[in-house]
Formats: sequence, structure tokens, C-alpha cells
Amino acid sequence: MTTETDNEKRYTLTIPRAQYDRLGSAFELDDTYFRAYDIANDTVKFSVTERQRLRFSKFAKKQENEKYWICQMFLPRNIVKYCEV
Repeated sequence: MTTETDNEKRYTLTIPRAQYDRLGSAFELDDTYFRAYDIANDTVKFSVTERQRLRFSKFAKKQENEKYWICQMFLPRNIVKYCEV
């Protein structure tokens, strides 16, 4: 799901907890990203603004860095797979 807040698009994503942990290890995520943890499905719901998505997606463009794979979900063609409907 995307929402507009303060004229900036915001994405709410749901991913496996292990993937969220890897993202947290690669970047210093503050608590404003986290929304909820679903213990039954072992998934985490979190949100990012368009500006944050663009920053993360920069790492997904060159496989030369250690953040390449974890940031693939922030590319425009991939983010819809993780967004709420």
C-alpha cells in the first residue's frame, strides 16, 4: 500500500522477519520504520517514504556492494511484491 503524507509517498511493506533483520544489520534503521510483527507468519510490517526507498534502491544498482541483494526489494519493479494491498 502506498499513502501520501506531507506530499511524500509512503510504502508499507511486509517481509519475512529474517529479511528485515538483514536489512537492519545493513543499515541503521530507527523505530519509525517498524509497524508490526506477525508471530504466526514470522513477518514484519514496516514503512518507508519515497525518499527512503530511493536511497535504498541506489544500493541495488551495482552488485559491487554488500547491500545489493537486500536492497533489491526497493526497486520500482520489485516493491509492489512486498506492499500491502
